[in-house]
Amino acid sequence: MAVEHNVVEREVILERPLARFEGMKVSWGGVWAGALVVLGALLVLTSLGLAIGVSAGTRNVSQSALGTGAAIWSSLSLLIALFLGGVAATRLSMVWDRVTGLLQGMLVWVTSLVIVLYLNAMGVGLIFGSALGIVTRAAAQLAPEPSASAWIGFGAVVLSLLAALAGSSLGQRRAAQRAGAAP
Repeated sequence: MAVEHNVVEREVILERPLARFEGMKVSWGGVWAGALVVLGALLVLTSLGLAIGVSAGTRNVSQSALGTGAAIWSSLSLLIALFLGGVAATRLSMVWDRVTGLLQGMLVWVTSLVIVLYLNAMGVGLIFGSALGIVTRAAAQLAPEPSASAWIGFGAVVLSLLAALAGSSLGQRRAAQRAGAAP
């Protein structure tokens, strides 16, 4: 007696994308380097602003003018530092993809702000406590209503994110342009 084997043949169809999907290649080394650039630039710019403020204070500059100048300088210092951090993050990690470069800039922004908040919570910010007091008084004079202060704070956070994204966009390597260029 012969044994019958029922053999069922199946046809498996696999669709493969044209390009191999690898996902985003975020370089955490670049993100940390960008965050350190932000902290270093912020330290240098804050020290410069403090030196200018103390020098202006000895020349009998009004307290409100000094506070307004400190608020403007601290805002510009943060924007410049985040811009430089975004540039450094994408340049050091050799990011070629635009979306990944922007993600790197956002990660530099988040990482830097978390580090700054942590350092302030640990008391490292007490060194610049007098300068921060001047900035707080100036902000209270510029926006006496709590709702206006909240909207100014929100605008400052969004503007700082845009500075980091602009820096990462500028620092991004453009592979297509460089690959086509002759050495």
